[in-house]
Formats: sequence, C-alpha cells, structure tokens
Amino acid sequence: MTVRDPMHFVANQETPSGVGCKSQSVLRALTLTILFTVLASAPCLAEDANNAGAGPVATVSMDHNTFIPGEITVVPGTTVTWVNKEGMPHAVVDLNKGFRSKTLAKDASFSFTFATAGDYDYLCSIHPNMKGKVIVKPAS
Repeated sequence: MTVRDPMHFVANQETPSGVGCKSQSVLRALTLTILFTVLASAPCLAEDANNAGAGPVATVSMDHNTFIPGEITVVPGTTVTWVNKEGMPHAVVDLNKGFRSKTLAKDASFSFTFATAGDYDYLCSIHPNMKGKVIVKPAS
C-alpha cells in the first residue's frame, strides 16, 4: 500500500508474494469507520446543548394520558426532562410558546432549561386534556 497523504491510499495490485491486496473500497470503509468512531467519541459532539450545564434537574413522565407529576416547582436553571412512558405518542407544548417538543414516541424524551422565574402551563398538543405546570421560583 502506498500512502500519498493521510486521506488518500493507493492499493498495490500485488504484494511481492503474488497475493492481491485489499481493495480500495475496503480501505475506504476502514478509514470512514475510524473517522466516525473519532467523531462520535468527541465530547463536544456527544453532549446535548440544553443539558451541557451541571444545574438541577427534574423529570416528568407521561403515562396513562397524564403528566406525572402534574405540577412541579423548580429553581431557575433547572432542566426539566419529559419522558414518554407509554405506547401512544405525545408532544409537550408551552401555552406561551416558550418551548415545544417534537412528537415523542415511547421512551423518547424532551428537555428544557427554565432560566426565568414564572409559571409555565403546558399541555400535550396531541391530547389537549393532558395538562401540566412548571413553577419556577428563585431559591429562598
């Protein structure tokens, strides 16, 4: 094998013993595998920007067409994660348009970090009878 530069390999047609070398497509696949492995393990690419901080966290489950708990009180900087625990899809939507999840299938989640004090009423846009509330209060 001849290496012109790190990204271009040239496979020799035969080795001195007369046995054929691995094809260029195999080398390309190996190079891509290594590249993707390095990129996937880079911390800056693996972290979710909303969860990069080490602030407080809270979890709300969606089960039996209900947000559990239906109301939570947190401090500013808290990241709340909603997790769909049932087979039917749900979507979390703030009534004041501060946040909106995509449609969440079973075991999917959505996170939002609450930076500002206030009351945040939300519902499931697919099942509007599912309602919840996040109350953000500064620590006493």
